[in-house]
Amino acid sequence: MEIRESVNAVETCLQELQENHNDVVLYGAGYCGHEALCLMAAHEIPVRAVCDDFRVGEEVDGRTILRMDDAPIAPQTVIFITSGFNAKMKERLKALGLLSHYREMDFGRYDGEKENAAYFKAHEKELNEAWTLLSDERSRTNLQNLVNYRISRDLRYLAGMEETDQYFPPKDDFSVSWGGADVFLDLGAYDGDSLRTFIQYVGGKYRKIIAVEASRKNYERLVENTRELANIRCVNLGVYKEKAQISFEVNDAKNSFASQTGTAMINVDSVDHILAGEKVTTVKMDIEGAEYDALLGMKETLRFHPILMVSMYHKVEDLFRLQLLIEKMCPGAYNYYIRHYSPTIIETVLYAVPKGLR
Repeated sequence: MEIRESVNAVETCLQELQENHNDVVLYGAGYCGHEALCLMAAHEIPVRAVCDDFRVGEEVDGRTILRMDDAPIAPQTVIFITSGFNAKMKERLKALGLLSHYREMDFGRYDGEKENAAYFKAHEKELNEAWTLLSDERSRTNLQNLVNYRISRDLRYLAGMEETDQYFPPKDDFSVSWGGADVFLDLGAYDGDSLRTFIQYVGGKYRKIIAVEASRKNYERLVENTRELANIRCVNLGVYKEKAQISFEVNDAKNSFASQTGTAMINVDSVDHILAGEKVTTVKMDIEGAEYDALLGMKETLRFHPILMVSMYHKVEDLFRLQLLIEKMCPGAYNYYIRHYSPTIIETVLYAVPKGLR
């Protein structure tokens, strides 16, 4: 696959903001907003406000969230949409007469040390091995575009990639038919959003759902939201390669993740220990960058070759190392597919489908 040299648009944007003495308003107070705040602070770019029409009055990183109508806009202010789903937000800016202040830039999951051609060329062997493992042309094209998007942050690489039905693709793609006796393991269950989609997809016919969520706050919402559902086990643990305690960051952006600078200590364990020999048929994994370590702790679980649906956008290296690890642990067992579900960097999923089910 082709690795294209390019100047990264995020670095160019930050440099121009500094040179032009701009201040910024961030529209979107989720994790992308948190990341953008950190970038602005690191580059000493003043932030006038963080806005989110659905979280007015809450806080993100110590800042009170405003409605976009109330943002204090000055002539030099630049507005960035810091959300992965931004079409309606652009319409809102247009309605408010603020499009002249808007600049399109995706700051999500930005890693300046790795988002360059030199990094990918240093890992070209692994990248090509991962590309070769992919089972259809769409997946290979997606990987090519995602790599070159990371290098450039040129949104044209993502144009036309966005799909619908995350985790449960339409049956004319590569999806498999669940038979009603399935055990669904939801790693990073949040408040139960994905498991509810699974239940809808299978028409309510399943054997069991095991939902694992690290954040205590999210776990309590998960328990409440699944109270009336049958055969669901909720587990309040982080997922890792082994049993341990690790530092954990819980932030106002509603994301929780392992971090060396985290202020909370949480209990983590491997999937094999959590399941204690129980067989699962499908695993969904969205655990904020801990996916690789979680797979390392699934040696026994993977003996049964469950369907795997693994987020691969949190870390740059996950674009190639996740499928290589699964293939190393289960040689020849899986077909691999990559699908992307947003107009920005977030929501890319690696699917590993057992060859006997294709």
